[in-house]
Amino acid sequence: MRYLKALMLALLFVVSMLFFVQNNAPLSSSLQLEFNLITLHLISIPLPMYLFVLAAFLLGVLFSLGFLLVERIRLGLELKSLRKQFASLEDEALALRTLPLNQAENKPHPGV
Repeated sequence: MRYLKALMLALLFVVSMLFFVQNNAPLSSSLQLEFNLITLHLISIPLPMYLFVLAAFLLGVLFSLGFLLVERIRLGLELKSLRKQFASLEDEALALRTLPLNQAENKPHPGV
């Protein structure tokens, strides 16, 4: 499985490098962002387009890692509680296994 992950990562790297090489001129063009609010008018310095593409990719990676981390923590907590429940049920089964079957409280009821 890790070989498949490494292969997919290498493939993603090659495809992204091809994208940047084939689109070098359009991605190198400058882009200037503006933000207009009622009295507030902000203008950024001219930035190359590839910087926005890389920033969007990085933000996507960070959001994905955040969601995966939250899910990993949730599953870890669930596993911990299930292991605790399993241990208590196993202790109960061991305790019941040592009780003799000829006692009155351990005999099945006639109606059952």
